[in-house]
Amino acid sequence: MLLFIVSSFSMEIFAQENLNALVKKCETLPSVNMSIIRERNSQTNKLEPKIISIDIKDNKALINEFLDAFKKDEDKVVKVIENKNEGGGTNLFYRFENVSYSIDYGKEEGVASVSVIYKNINN
Repeated sequence: MLLFIVSSFSMEIFAQENLNALVKKCETLPSVNMSIIRERNSQTNKLEPKIISIDIKDNKALINEFLDAFKKDEDKVVKVIENKNEGGGTNLFYRFENVSYSIDYGKEEGVASVSVIYKNINN
């Protein structure tokens, strides 16, 4: 039984491994602004990320890395929404079991916004 619980938890963690790696990479990049909202988990009493917002400026290569990561993790998503706007912009939304990712890009060259929203941490 413990093996099943551990494997289920690790499947949730690894479901978006490419996207997680890029979010971590963004913490050190100068062309990125990050905002992190944290909430206290009532079970662990630790502050945990609830929402991460990433603004990318003048970094087309990083945007392409995110788009590649979305594609690589696509086979593990629960839901995908893709919107294309008249102004040339595109928005992708990927919902996994424990977290959702979205990217809004294409209106301006080299500019994008990425959002990471975690499910309720107090469950």
